Amino acid sequence: MNLTSLVRNWWMMAIRGVLAIAFGVSIVVWPSVTLSIVVLLFSVYAILDGAWTISAGTRTSTRAFDAWPLLLEGAVSVGLGLVALAWPFVPRQFVYVLAAWGLITGVLELVAAIRLPRSAAGHWLLGTAGVSSLFLAALALLLPHADDDFIMRVMAAYALVFGTVLLLAAIFFPGEALSRERTARPHGASL
Repeated sequence: MNLTSLVRNWWMMAIRGVLAIAFGVSIVVWPSVTLSIVVLLFSVYAILDGAWTISAGTRTSTRAFDAWPLLLEGAVSVGLGLVALAWPFVPRQFVYVLAAWGLITGVLELVAAIRLPRSAAGHWLLGTAGVSSLFLAALALLLPHADDDFIMRVMAAYALVFGTVLLLAAIFFPGEALSRERTARPHGASL
């Protein structure tokens, strides 16, 4: 996976951002939402995001080894989304599924960010997405007995931050590629 392939498929990252934001907004605006409903919403979000991530991983590289962080992240999201879907009426145990999801996907997002050029803003934005996933996992593990309202607010905040960061990365990737192309072209060369 490289910057060029991500640039060509920036819109796939943008859709992941939109999915995350939609999940976060749905928690915030749903009147009298319960943790069971949030677990159901999360499972749908994780399955959709995971499937889309797998699709993005296969599209960004012709070699599976190059895109393994995205492919594995997508598989984990789909798998844990299915687990959450099977447990919608046991929301307290869902906190552990959420923590596992945040931990695994956060590490894989950091691996994907590390594989990008350090000078790219997308590198730092993807890294921020990974750190936000790890932060969600840490909160879920440190506060397993927190009240339902707090858990739902944390999930909504995470989804909004994560989605915004992915959207920003999707916006910056094409601009970075154009800037790199201009600096690589000899002075006075035409397009």
